[in-house]
Amino acid sequence: MSTTSLSRRDFLKSSVAGAAGALALPTFLPASVYGKNGPNGRIHVAQVGCGRIAHQMDMPGVIKHDMARIVALCDVDSKRLAHAKGYVEGYYTRKQAGKKAAVVKTFGDYRELLQSPGIDAVAVSTSEHWHAQLVVAAALAGKDVYVQKPLTLTLTEGRLVSDTVCAQKSIFQI
Repeated sequence: MSTTSLSRRDFLKSSVAGAAGALALPTFLPASVYGKNGPNGRIHVAQVGCGRIAHQMDMPGVIKHDMARIVALCDVDSKRLAHAKGYVEGYYTRKQAGKKAAVVKTFGDYRELLQSPGIDAVAVSTSEHWHAQLVVAAALAGKDVYVQKPLTLTLTEGRLVSDTVCAQKSIFQI
């Protein structure tokens, strides 16, 4: 009996492709599907945009799953950023019940965030006119992407996003 090695990225691509559109919130797979020798225990997620949609939908959608962890936040508004940091760190600290306190990195510029090697995926919850630029930048940085709708404002932007995501072989969900 032969066994074939399936990379984490290939597994995620085939799994997400089969389940595309099933949920309105980001979909993550538990580390247990990768076996005891998985590349890491959790999918490290960065949240870009920390406003109302991020607080009501995206961060709760990620944070409730043990297989994913929000490790970085980005917003140009320092008050929103501080509020989101308190929310995420507070949640993880309460969940860990006295263990090592959670520390979430914060960024005021998404370009600095995308250079961070410890991030696997990016959730984008910014104003609509930023969606295409952020998705393209994240895909070019080798990150997988979840973005709120609308994806783009023009067909040209939509084609650019599609071409970039396909060329980079990024996992992508709207």
